[in-house]
Amino acid sequence: MVTVLHNKAMEFADEALLARMEGNNEASVSLFEKAFSLEQEAAASIKAEDQSSDSWYILIRSAASLALNCGKLQEAGALIEKGLSGKPPAFIVEELKELKENLSEATEKKVSQIEIIGMLTYANAEESQIRLQDLKSKEIYNITVPSHLINEIVKSYWADIVQVKAQRAPTGSIILDKITKAA
Repeated sequence: MVTVLHNKAMEFADEALLARMEGNNEASVSLFEKAFSLEQEAAASIKAEDQSSDSWYILIRSAASLALNCGKLQEAGALIEKGLSGKPPAFIVEELKELKENLSEATEKKVSQIEIIGMLTYANAEESQIRLQDLKSKEIYNITVPSHLINEIVKSYWADIVQVKAQRAPTGSIILDKITKAA
């Protein structure tokens, strides 16, 4: 099961890199999110007694890298610390320290917080995307949402006026933090 999850995660990561090279940042972030979720699941499925194995550390490092690529900086930081807290092989320590530097840089460049009040007009479960039209400016925003929440978001907020708090990443993609019905 671990191998299947890891291989599927790497397929999504490859697709994400292709999307990024083609300039499709939204698809890239969404694909990296899917890869991250699978890689995190693969690492979590390793038995506790095997969590000091090289394989486990490799999965943790990989999940941290994928989290960083999709803008999940807190998750990336937690995974980096988890990997460094044990006794990983030297090459993993080096890679985790490099990821920690990248995380630090990403946090400095980090995103701007944005708030949008608008109507939910589109959802794509496959891409983990919603589209919101700002009430005042009529501007359309494509927002990446956690894949496990998209159905709930659509059921709860479809065609309603909502308030979204999100982060605009340095890549320009917008990642949902919170969605509520507007007052």
